[in-house]
Amino acid sequence: MDMDLLLRIPVVFLGSDAALAGRLKECYAGISWGAEYRMVPRFQALPAKEWRSALPAAGPGMAFVEITDAGTEGESKLIREIGVMNSGLQVVLLADDDVDYFQIASGFRIGNVIKKNRFDTAIVHALTIRLLTGNIFGFAPYFPAGFTVGPLYRTFSGHVAIETVIEECYQACQPYVNADELSSFRIFIHELLINTFSYAIEGISPEDRDTKLLRPRPEVDIAERRAIKISLVTDHEKVGVSVMDSTGSLSMLRVLQKLRRQSKIGGEKMPPGIWDESGRGMSMVYRYSRFIVNILKGVRTETIFLQYHEKELNRFESIIITEVNPF
Repeated sequence: MDMDLLLRIPVVFLGSDAALAGRLKECYAGISWGAEYRMVPRFQALPAKEWRSALPAAGPGMAFVEITDAGTEGESKLIREIGVMNSGLQVVLLADDDVDYFQIASGFRIGNVIKKNRFDTAIVHALTIRLLTGNIFGFAPYFPAGFTVGPLYRTFSGHVAIETVIEECYQACQPYVNADELSSFRIFIHELLINTFSYAIEGISPEDRDTKLLRPRPEVDIAERRAIKISLVTDHEKVGVSVMDSTGSLSMLRVLQKLRRQSKIGGEKMPPGIWDESGRGMSMVYRYSRFIVNILKGVRTETIFLQYHEKELNRFESIIITEVNPF
């Protein structure tokens, strides 16, 4: 396709860290967009005060906003002004561990946060596709060269035993995971499925999960319209696991709250929710793999984690959550 026919969408870094801006620029330079998404992101880096010169008053665009250790007041004002000018603009936070980026993310319902020193071209590529095209469900943004489906691609409905489902999924995935990652991989599978059965099948509220420590029954009956779909895909560098329900009952704010409760910010000696019974599993998946949550409210929720064969590529702690309304 003629490049002149593709939509050129502004993507801007707003901050003062020149090295950080340079890394983002390299990421965009390393991505071949082709014609699949009918767009070409146009990246530039600017001081935050010059944001109006780069972002459109109408139409699509994306801003990477640097969150500094000087505090959040300036960044909050910037994000608020961006939203007032054009509510369709997408915002990604670039943050240090020393700043409570969860406060900004929750306050502005921003589900995309990447750590300044822990991101790569794959994350930038996937975020750009998700936020600028609305293509949030499925594996495509994370496997730009394609992927192999299977051996696990199952839909569970009717009478099921939860531990049997967990074990079946684990056994199907086991040959595709590095041996030294198997124990953590099984925990991830277990936690995501327990959460899915709790919220989507049993209808256990977040409050009851927290205060009464309720868990799903060992065996449940799943109506066909509420079926749970689980799939595994692979490529040469990683495996991806998707767990999808048919209710859309999870919320972005719930996920952000639980991740914050299990995170140390600034000078905190330990996470504020270190003794919480709920949220630990989700936080573990977030810390030791690449974790994605997609929510179509009232319709379906998909949780994905990516497990790279190269262990260090898993430790990025990116927050990638998208919540949209069906209408």
